[in-house]
Amino acid sequence: MWDIDQIVARNNQASIEYMMAGRAVDVAQSPTPQTWTLTLLAKKLQVGPPLLSYLLESFTNYDTLEGFIELVRKFLPEHEKKILSESRNQQVYRFCYLFGKKYYPLPSYRNGDHIGDFLNNMPVELMGMSYTAYHDLVMRPGYLLLLSLVIYPYEGDERDEEDDRIPFDPVEIPKSTKYKPTASDISWVKSLIESLADGGEWIAPMGFSVIKVDDHTIQLKQAIDTPDVKETIRRTLLIAERAGITAKFSRTGRKAEEKISGARIPLLETVKRMVGADLVKLIPKNGWTKEVLHAATDGTRYDGVGHFADWVCQATGCTVLDSNYEDCRYQEGDTEPYFKWSERNVKLLTEEWPKAQEYRKKIDHIVQWLEVNPIPRFQELLKVLAPKAAIIPMKKVNSLYDPTERWCPLEQHLPGEEDEENGDE
Repeated sequence: MWDIDQIVARNNQASIEYMMAGRAVDVAQSPTPQTWTLTLLAKKLQVGPPLLSYLLESFTNYDTLEGFIELVRKFLPEHEKKILSESRNQQVYRFCYLFGKKYYPLPSYRNGDHIGDFLNNMPVELMGMSYTAYHDLVMRPGYLLLLSLVIYPYEGDERDEEDDRIPFDPVEIPKSTKYKPTASDISWVKSLIESLADGGEWIAPMGFSVIKVDDHTIQLKQAIDTPDVKETIRRTLLIAERAGITAKFSRTGRKAEEKISGARIPLLETVKRMVGADLVKLIPKNGWTKEVLHAATDGTRYDGVGHFADWVCQATGCTVLDSNYEDCRYQEGDTEPYFKWSERNVKLLTEEWPKAQEYRKKIDHIVQWLEVNPIPRFQELLKVLAPKAAIIPMKKVNSLYDPTERWCPLEQHLPGEEDEENGDE
């Protein structure tokens, strides 16, 4: 048997799951939790004098109450009386609702959140595609299908190079010189290997490193893809052979062009399981640019595909759609970023909201259309898209991904920085 708290908690959780599953713009961005009927009913049934804890908080935590009043006067001075006349738990709900009417909808305020946290951190829901989300592929089916159409958005990201230790095969290095090992070369290599313990590493200053496996075996660990390094490695192979040392020099990384298509392989394999290999064959190995997808689908029944590509490539021009939580700065020990209740932040998000809303509606529409009947509708989309895209010039993306250029533009609270926006001016 469940008590009322358990029932309320289960109802609230179901409401959250409903919103997150749908992600429809008019539901996910609602400033008030309309579906939390039992919670709202429970609060209406609460009667009697104020709780002692609330009275004590009013006397001991007056800075928080003063901060909330200042926040109201800063952004909603015309509604001060209406907001402050609400009960304790409803004041923030009322503030969020009226704020959404005047500026842009705030994420739903969760009952039980401390008002001090609300004051110190302007609630912002960042919905941009992140590097982790792209590679984890934990998305609804419509998103995965559309994602397979778009070029890899992280070309040049340093995180892609973690497994690119040797991006070439040393045995395929062209023999550009007639180099022959000398006796001193062989002696030097033997001495070097003898000086290393098993598992020891020698780092060559020109850009590669070797590990000693045992007295008769060495292994290339890392190498930079330059002509000088390749030539030095080729010579090292010849010296090791003359010295009676087995050199394990095998390719373990990817070339630049392979990084782009290689990053898409898990995605295309996932889509292949969803709709079949025949449909995936219609998609270019590297995908299409956002410009091509816009040109081929804008104004058609498939309108929204180009907008989805903008979202993937962080090119919507809307902070909440282009930024994600990996693009934010964090104070040490915190698990979430802290945004300022600054006029600049509010102005930026307010100006962008109509555009962000339009983007979300277009993306939601094409995603939902695909998910009604994924295989035949994805086939329909590809059979129209592929011929159109084939005759549209696709410019090569020359700029490499730089995470430092994608920082979230919102003002944040940073270590050692005083908040001049709230009462310190």
